[in-house]
Amino acid sequence: MNANTTMRDDFRKAMSHFATGVAVVTAQGEQGAQGATISALSSVSLDPVLLLVCLNRKSSTYKAIAESGRFALSILSKNQEDKAYFFASPALDKNVETETLCHENGSLFVKDALVHISCSVQETLTGGSHEIFLGSPDYVKVTGTEPLLYFKGGFNLF
Repeated sequence: MNANTTMRDDFRKAMSHFATGVAVVTAQGEQGAQGATISALSSVSLDPVLLLVCLNRKSSTYKAIAESGRFALSILSKNQEDKAYFFASPALDKNVETETLCHENGSLFVKDALVHISCSVQETLTGGSHEIFLGSPDYVKVTGTEPLLYFKGGFNLF
């Protein structure tokens, strides 16, 4: 095992100790609706209101956001592990529409998610293998109270 692989493994293990919420980001691209489970998201600013999501540039969801300039974010509720696994699959043929509802603004949100936010991309930054999208929300709705949490490779282990 080389030093670079060891560092990646050690870093992955260390970051697994950071408890995080679980979200799904969706977008409509030239290849249709795409979606991915993410934990790399953060509020950035309240003036102006901005948030960020990070996606691997190899993913179909990254491509859909880059093409459309928009994305929707669904923060998952406590009992939505199945949705997290569904959207974590790299399969290109997964039928995103079966797990989402379409908002009047065209955004696709995971059904019964804790939070729905739709954004237009304001800026993109490159971070290694990932693209960082800064989004400006144009729709926000909170619909629940208990989030799905991820810690040390598992859900809701608290």
